[in-house]
Amino acid sequence: MPDPIDKVESATHRQQLARIRELYGQVLSSEQLRSEISGFQSQKGIYKPGGSEYALWVRQTARGVYPDEEPTTFEDGSWSFRYAPEGRAGVSDMGLDTNRALVRCHEKGIPVGVFRQTTAVQGRTSYEVLGLAYVEDFDGTHFLLRGEPIDWTVTPEPESVIPVFEPLELGTPSLAESVRLIRDQRFGVVIRRLYHDQCSLCQLGFRLRGRSVGLEAAHIIPVESRGNLRDVRNGVLLCRNHHSLFDLYAWTMDEDLRVQVADDAEFRKSAEANHVLKFEGVRLPNLPTAQRDYPATKAIEWRMKEFVRAWA
Repeated sequence: MPDPIDKVESATHRQQLARIRELYGQVLSSEQLRSEISGFQSQKGIYKPGGSEYALWVRQTARGVYPDEEPTTFEDGSWSFRYAPEGRAGVSDMGLDTNRALVRCHEKGIPVGVFRQTTAVQGRTSYEVLGLAYVEDFDGTHFLLRGEPIDWTVTPEPESVIPVFEPLELGTPSLAESVRLIRDQRFGVVIRRLYHDQCSLCQLGFRLRGRSVGLEAAHIIPVESRGNLRDVRNGVLLCRNHHSLFDLYAWTMDEDLRVQVADDAEFRKSAEANHVLKFEGVRLPNLPTAQRDYPATKAIEWRMKEFVRAWA
């Protein structure tokens, strides 16, 4: 589909939206965002650039006056977020320019950036860049925002629809390769969110200066086999150690999400002090909150065949 950013007449506004898309998933301090994004220094909730019809971004703070809700993530990496309109003395006022600017974004299909306050980094206020979102509706109390999916060129399915899982990337190999890097980066961001920043196997997770470290999104059907990069059900979050072993088929999960370890004497002896053996036959202990985001059976079946072939 045509890029909705192009609907905006202001070149500066378009450039800012494009930059927010590029910053997708990053955790940045207020100081860093002030140097990158217009209006971030003073505006707290909804920012509408002077002279513009449309809002540029919205920001959720940890101690906001108006009650926002937690985002819900979907299989294609898109997310929904209910954002409270601005008001006076804690009462929403749809007559405010900022609220009207979000309504116009809804009417014209113009995206807005979304920033969400997170754990302070070295005492400095920080925000996660959720990315660009579309104002789908206003239900009388909240704006309903829908974030771009991993493949931002595709329109997300309605929230009530669970899309059919496609194990392999669609389209020509050259097209899949041309967009692989950006999809892979966005895929990793969503997988970290869904798996609570913890390894699905050993549940280890580290944070350093406000960022998750030592964890990687593992593809159940690998990229080189054209595994789907647009669907979180082809992924699982692992620490680097267990990701390396997973890629080498030292272990896998079966269709019941139970851990299967290679029947190889050399590996099993070397792994006696490793977490892998103690989880053999055990269901993966860390999974997404919503069962619809669990690894897809079709992807696991593909993995199990390769696992058996690797040790035949």
